[in-house]
Amino acid sequence: MAGASLAASLLVFHIAILPLVFKYSKSLQRKIVFSNCINYPRNLDYKNPSSCNIVGARNFTVEFESKVDNCPIKLGVWHIVPCCLFKELFVIRDQLDSNARLLNELRKTQNTVVLYCHGNSNHRASPHRLHMYKVFQVLNFHVITFDYRGYGDSTHVRPTEKGVVEDTFHVYSWILDSVSRERKPKILLWGHSLGTAVVAHLTAYMSQLCDKLGKECLPPPDALILEAPFNNLVDEVVHHPFSKLVSWLPYYKATFLEPFMSSSEYAFTTDQYLAMATRVPVLILHSKSDKIVPYDLAIKLYHCAEQSRAGQTSSCPLVMHSFERGRGLGHNNLYQASELPQVVRNAEGIPLYGFPRIIAKVNASEARFARPGSFAVERDGLRRRDAGANHGYITCPMILT
Repeated sequence: MAGASLAASLLVFHIAILPLVFKYSKSLQRKIVFSNCINYPRNLDYKNPSSCNIVGARNFTVEFESKVDNCPIKLGVWHIVPCCLFKELFVIRDQLDSNARLLNELRKTQNTVVLYCHGNSNHRASPHRLHMYKVFQVLNFHVITFDYRGYGDSTHVRPTEKGVVEDTFHVYSWILDSVSRERKPKILLWGHSLGTAVVAHLTAYMSQLCDKLGKECLPPPDALILEAPFNNLVDEVVHHPFSKLVSWLPYYKATFLEPFMSSSEYAFTTDQYLAMATRVPVLILHSKSDKIVPYDLAIKLYHCAEQSRAGQTSSCPLVMHSFERGRGLGHNNLYQASELPQVVRNAEGIPLYGFPRIIAKVNASEARFARPGSFAVERDGLRRRDAGANHGYITCPMILT
């Protein structure tokens, strides 16, 4: 009898109480989107990156007055240097301390600089993020990684989409102020999961943000790299594994989806942002075994971005690289893919403007995703179908595998 009563109580909670709480609790909705209440590992010494097994890094802060939350914001940031500078770090040649030496290296570098924007939950020292930083170091990239407001050791105010985009803007602005203006290195914005929507939003609205925040017009990034992206937040909620628990309810859309459709705090419509940023090269990386952000959402995002660039002679490259199932890569472990460094190197070599738009090999099984009639594919590479003004390279976006 007690078991039946408990089962009935759980059923009532599932079909009546939970939907109502979710529909009207903005706090619960926000925690699901940002998950900044999840903080693992705990009790870290952010000021000492080496305690997190990172070699060649320094901690600092970026501080500003938020126009979104009308309060001072302090962001915890790490600067991680490339492997090629390790020798310089451990040989003392002057009286500068390590922080000053690392900043000096950034000021004169010609190496690519990556601004890494993490996804929801945890912080910049999460294990899978530490592993990805090491991939960047092997590629000889400078890495700038930080925690949004409400995460890690950054100012503890509730995050919103406008807030985390404002945070990213100020860190991006700091990078531009720190590198050489005369010989500016390439600057890539790398977003993972929720961070992909953040970097896409920043890029799409860069000029408007500069006006709003009283900054001189900043140049766009040299490329966006989107790791495990979704096309928009609503579709991600629909396809998230947890939705299976409630999607059978007849009022599922009204109680679980409509709050995300009408929220004033977040939209995360990456597909719309990329449609506004056609002059920036984009590389999409996604595992077919990703269960958090299904692969189909990345395909939708790719096709939407491709359509927005169709017929624009001044649009920039759009590339997608897929990682096959059965490799344990999932949502967070693309750093384990042995080919990832080469994929990023290939993308880094793509011209920034105009044609040729992509220079790469493709797997013939994925050729169906490319625009028909623009090229022919062979198993061992590319075969030119049209030797026109594009110097024999393919001239349309495609998906790489």
